Amino acid sequence: MANSGTTSALTCLSTSDIITKVVEYGIEVTELEARKFRDNDVDEEAISYGLTETMVAYLFEGSFKKQAKFLQFARQLKEPEPSTTLTFEILPNDCLSPTCQEYGSFPAVFTLPTFPKDIQTKLDTKQPCHKVSTDRHKIVRILHETMAQYTMYPTNSEYIKVAKALIFRYPFLKDMEGNRYNTWHMSLKRRFKAERTPLVHHEVVRNMKQKFGHHRSPQAPENNQGSITTSVRRSSDIISVSGEDESSIGAHTQVLKRQYLKTQPDSCIVTNAMTKTFQWRRKEVAEGVRADTIANKYPFLKTPAGLCEEMNRIHNIENLQHRFREEFLLILPKVLALARGKSPLEKIYLQAREESLSEDLPAMDFKAGLVLLPIIFKEKVEHHVTLEEPGTPYPTTQLTHTNWKSAFTRRGPSVVKTDGFELCRASDLEEGVIAAFCAYFVFNMAYPPNRKNTLTFVQRCILKISEEGDKPLSTTVIRILNQLY
Repeated sequence: MANSGTTSALTCLSTSDIITKVVEYGIEVTELEARKFRDNDVDEEAISYGLTETMVAYLFEGSFKKQAKFLQFARQLKEPEPSTTLTFEILPNDCLSPTCQEYGSFPAVFTLPTFPKDIQTKLDTKQPCHKVSTDRHKIVRILHETMAQYTMYPTNSEYIKVAKALIFRYPFLKDMEGNRYNTWHMSLKRRFKAERTPLVHHEVVRNMKQKFGHHRSPQAPENNQGSITTSVRRSSDIISVSGEDESSIGAHTQVLKRQYLKTQPDSCIVTNAMTKTFQWRRKEVAEGVRADTIANKYPFLKTPAGLCEEMNRIHNIENLQHRFREEFLLILPKVLALARGKSPLEKIYLQAREESLSEDLPAMDFKAGLVLLPIIFKEKVEHHVTLEEPGTPYPTTQLTHTNWKSAFTRRGPSVVKTDGFELCRASDLEEGVIAAFCAYFVFNMAYPPNRKNTLTFVQRCILKISEEGDKPLSTTVIRILNQLY
């Protein structure tokens, strides 16, 4: 171990003092490396802020040994802070990381390391560091450096041990959902994976990658042309059919078709017929009848109001559009903040906003939030809302505007398209987005992977819809939840 008196002797050390201490620590510093220290002002203050692995790699280019030793030296320069420990059951030897014999066994009692001064101050004052990406990355980096002293291949239980220790000491860093530490667990795993990538030539890393690495088989691309009626959500949604037969269902559907042709349909007649045919309709959907066939047979499913009413029958949600608006308005400012600088569409929205009257801004902001929401989940806007013909069979809202500036500044109708046909026309963007969302449930469609996070967030967090057998929220959704609420 290094001299225990190192920290106390290093108050306001200059760059030259740091170089001297590094040499005393046993790291040979060449003239080129010393010049890099001076050119980049690597003094005691800079080290206390926390140098990244990239910075250290630049200082000691080409020598892993020097880089690792300097990181250890830098940790010992920082002022000691009261540490918090969390005791767990000692794992048997066969549960330890495969590389423990090289690095030393992972401790049964994990001690949180010393964090940089700026981070430690925020932690001590209970500031939400997990909502600030730079602060979160620093915490993960320090935890990674500490774990890496024992192994470059931590086991799942070791990741969990460290994540639990962190939120035990700082409960305000917990996730909003799930087991409360999943995002820290996943961040550490990704950090180790990223740090191991440049070391593939290292014998230990190469052997472990061959032994434990994932070997993915090629996946077929999404079929943008075919039908998706075979992709169902869950069979438990389907209710047994009783009290109706083909003859009575035929009579009800004829009533619905006649009412649909009227300028002002009788809402009581429509509601009665749709309710009586509901169980039969759900049976047809479960059996894989195409969405366009279902919509033509029950034509009020070709209206936004009809889709929302069907959602109410499925999940007992009244005033769905009102609930959506109320809940979305609560998070709208943070949605716009998280999307800032992440898309050309956001720049178009900001430019249009500057040219608009103050009374028009609330409506503009709401539309921008709906359009930009997928971006914060790292999904493409055009998979949800588009100006062009949708290139996918999944429910998509197509705007009738000629450009995005017009879409943000002017109210205009939208069209919901799914499975290759026009499902319904909506009065505006909001109504179209809600209708497209409802279509997944009405026609029993599974969320496609490239839009699953956004749709799951709308379902579980905005509309508060839960289904039996729902999987836990993904790490991506939980991380965004932590920042929005």
